[in-house]
Amino acid sequence: MGTVEIIDEKVSPNGELVVSTFSCQGGGAAGYLYFNASLRKVGETLNPENFLLGKHRTWKAFHSISARWIDDKNLELSYYQVNSPDYKENNSIKVDSKYGVKINHVITNKNKG
Repeated sequence: MGTVEIIDEKVSPNGELVVSTFSCQGGGAAGYLYFNASLRKVGETLNPENFLLGKHRTWKAFHSISARWIDDKNLELSYYQVNSPDYKENNSIKVDSKYGVKINHVITNKNKG
């Protein structure tokens, strides 16, 4: 599964959920390093296979990820997204809702090609 480093965590205003931004690396000689986000119940362990961005978890398609709770039912994720044609299918998959929380995606480089 690789080595996970939690970059940031924010607990929901009602204290029930936590959003984490994290990196994961591993894979031996071939190696991989990717960044993603996870939403889970407070007290649960972060599982990097339960991610919010992309189809393939080990693709380094997103970075500079930040999370902000708007209220108990709305979460904002902002991030830089690789726009290469090779990533089009991967990047089209994003979790829009989990645990009754609407996840608003803000792509910070949307107009930069």
